[in-house]
Amino acid sequence: MKFGLYIKDKLGIIAGYAGFVIFTYLLMMAFHSQLQMRIMFVIVAVIFVVSVIAFDYLRKYKFYNSLVGHLDELDQKYLILDTLDEPDFYEGKLVYSAMYDINKSMTENVRKYRDSVEDFKDFIEIWVHEIKLPIASLVLMCHNNRDVIPRKYTDQVARLDAYADQVLYYVRAEHASADYRFAETNLKSVIGRVAVKNKDMLLDGDISLNVHDVDECVVTDSKWLEFMVNQIVSNSIKYIDRGQEKTIEIWTEPLGDGMALHIKDNGIGIPQSDIPLVCKKSFTGENGRKHAKSTGMGLYIIDNLCRQLGHKLDIASKVDEYTDVSIVFGHNDIYKIG
Repeated sequence: MKFGLYIKDKLGIIAGYAGFVIFTYLLMMAFHSQLQMRIMFVIVAVIFVVSVIAFDYLRKYKFYNSLVGHLDELDQKYLILDTLDEPDFYEGKLVYSAMYDINKSMTENVRKYRDSVEDFKDFIEIWVHEIKLPIASLVLMCHNNRDVIPRKYTDQVARLDAYADQVLYYVRAEHASADYRFAETNLKSVIGRVAVKNKDMLLDGDISLNVHDVDECVVTDSKWLEFMVNQIVSNSIKYIDRGQEKTIEIWTEPLGDGMALHIKDNGIGIPQSDIPLVCKKSFTGENGRKHAKSTGMGLYIIDNLCRQLGHKLDIASKVDEYTDVSIVFGHNDIYKIG
């Protein structure tokens, strides 16, 4: 609260005080009051006006400065009332009461909206669980009748299964931390389960899976890590459609006090201009315009999960040569076991 702006706002009142003092002074002159008395009156009147304005400014200064200062510091502006004491002047009480009513109304509306969203998410989660049962049956039937069922049907069923998983994990991602179970996790076991899940797609696509140096343990949630690795491998299979020999290589690399799990394919690659944006929600980029298979959600979900798990997602790529997606496991400062 700046004093200059406060005075500017009070110019009308100050002018009224000044007019009153001048009028009274002239009236005293008309009644032939002594000069000494008139001067004394002016001095007392000026002191009174200055005291009233200073008192009014000082009691408002604390409240409004606190209001503006805390608003600047808060990321969540609606919490401002929790940082303020109720003022003792009328204008401040009106402002405080209005903010209280606004905050109460907003809180009620947010709660209704949140309940609605949570109900919808619960419905989607139940629906995905239900739909995965017939999908699992279709996957099993396709696997048991590979010689009879054309590959294009097998591919579509696999895509349905992957997209159902993606929806389920996306719905859970916001509150995923409640489901985290951190433990020493063997990467070889996780990659083995992912390889089995994608076995048919790898065989049908004539894609070589080269896994080495992965018998390492990291602190993470094995279920969520398996989902992330599966999403990356699925992306590699999706974008590896090339004439030459197709290969996906998975290995670990020591990195400071941790390590990086690399998943590298020799597919179509990602343009350099798209790499900073591929983890943005729904971003499909140049490859998305060329390939209808892209949804722009896979890497977005993986990146969010990595942040929550205390890991890091790195992507390196060159068009028509390779894409190397790595999950970096460092010293976990977010979650500890034991």
